[in-house]
Amino acid sequence: MLIKTLVVVLYFAVILWAGFAGLRRTRSFADFFLGGGNIGPWMSAFTYATAYFSAVLFIGFAGSVGWNFGVSGLWIAFGNAFVGVLGVWMIMGRAIKKMSVTYDVQTMAEFFDKRYNSPGLKLFASMMHSQKVSSHIL
Repeated sequence: MLIKTLVVVLYFAVILWAGFAGLRRTRSFADFFLGGGNIGPWMSAFTYATAYFSAVLFIGFAGSVGWNFGVSGLWIAFGNAFVGVLGVWMIMGRAIKKMSVTYDVQTMAEFFDKRYNSPGLKLFASMMHSQKVSSHIL
């Protein structure tokens, strides 16, 4: 029991330290949301992968594949990870970075607004994201 308590306390201390360290470095929305634009390509790829797989898991894909295919369904996960994530990162990564700098945007909703000069499209993209997030919470 003592070891479990120490692990939890250590975890809590590391989380607090990371939070306060990040708080000292954050001066703007871009700093908070995108690391001030100073994150490298590997961190960008990991961020994309975690966001993608979070959505996949929330919508039940993993459970469905596991139920229908069993352990052999892991090939689908490997395909998603290596072809999907690395493919998107390698093929589209530079273009996405260039457009985000050109349009000075941090979110896809902002990109739609500035790229297509459409506040309505920005609102729609924001609402779709909010709907997706709220439906996963319920």
